[in-house]
Amino acid sequence: MKLTEDDIYRTSTQYRHWSFTHAQLDAKRLKSNVQASERVKAAVARHRAQRNLDITSESGMGESSMGSGTETGGNTPLAQGLDAEVHCLSVTEEMKLVDTFCERALQLGSFLKFPIEVTATGIQFLRRFYLLNSPMTYEPQGISKTALFVANKTEGHHLTLEKYAGAMSKTTPEQVQAAEYIVVQALRFHFDVRHPFRGLKGAHLELIEMAHGKAATPPNSTQSAEDLQNSMSQIPRKDGGPAAEWTVSDLEKRITDAYGFASHILKTTALLTDSYFLYTPSQIWLASHLLADEPLTLFYLSTKIPSDSDLHTKLLKALRACALLLSSHHTFSPAHSTPKEKEAREKKEKQEVSALLKKLKQCRDPDKLDLVKLNQAQKRDAVSDGGDLEESKAKRRKVEREGFQKEADEFWGPELPKNGNGAKGA
Repeated sequence: MKLTEDDIYRTSTQYRHWSFTHAQLDAKRLKSNVQASERVKAAVARHRAQRNLDITSESGMGESSMGSGTETGGNTPLAQGLDAEVHCLSVTEEMKLVDTFCERALQLGSFLKFPIEVTATGIQFLRRFYLLNSPMTYEPQGISKTALFVANKTEGHHLTLEKYAGAMSKTTPEQVQAAEYIVVQALRFHFDVRHPFRGLKGAHLELIEMAHGKAATPPNSTQSAEDLQNSMSQIPRKDGGPAAEWTVSDLEKRITDAYGFASHILKTTALLTDSYFLYTPSQIWLASHLLADEPLTLFYLSTKIPSDSDLHTKLLKALRACALLLSSHHTFSPAHSTPKEKEAREKKEKQEVSALLKKLKQCRDPDKLDLVKLNQAQKRDAVSDGGDLEESKAKRRKVEREGFQKEADEFWGPELPKNGNGAKGA
């Protein structure tokens, strides 16, 4: 039995647990948004009730000591602010924010001089996290730093926590570490991320061999290396154009240019879209190559799958859909795009994100504002203001620990006396 790359990929956690259809992806995000919105509104209502109680209590104390010189009743600006309606983010707005912080994570990885595999893995961890959580619950800036640090460890880069946090202003090791368990739990401890970089590099080397007439004969094909070279030398300059004449050096340049453009797409736009959720690594790099040079990509596909087969038609349809997804992102710059057009797109994007960040501040979950404090509270099994650990859960853990200790004592015997003193009566 011969295993193919597709067979191996289908055994990965990425394919089995993190691959979806468009409908499944939308349903998961809608569910996360609805649940987060309900939790935020409930938490805000609870905090407002407590604040109103505190204000009433302070008002009573003030009236008894100072009379009615200070107004703290229901008509004050503070009370009106407490009663304001909470406008939660929509699914589209959440995704806009997640995309923004994925871009910032990409910039952070470049700043820290991480290999692209580390940064790419961190961004996918971030996107997976917010598939099951909402920015309203966990603020993306802190989560993105933690996700990138987890990727740094899982990809074997080994930048220490102190150096990682020290490279960023106003960031402490405790802040990075506070959300680490939250992130890995949301990832279901699936740390393997399959990227399309190696597939693109392999295709590039294979195309170069074809241009030099040294390629191996494709499976189930009668074409020789020379036949492939001759066919490649007549590839049209543009899709649907007439056949052209290419020298070996011209073909090399064309192949290298296509590789460079496709590689740039994989290292930027492909990481910032849902492509990893919707398509396989092979489909992603082929789609990026299709955007870079369609005639060359179609030629390459024809050497693998006959152009008149149903499989070729089905695959090409998927590749064009993936290419459309990649090209629709605002970071994608077509070859004919002018600097002025790019600047206008970026300006519009910044304005939209700025407005969303302001809205996010008004609909954050008050119970999850300080993850460092929550992390410390969980470690000591205590409930602090705004804590995430319920009292019943803390008691249950204490009972479980006492039970484990009792079982250990029954098996191993009681703890030995300290300082070498014998037992009483010995």
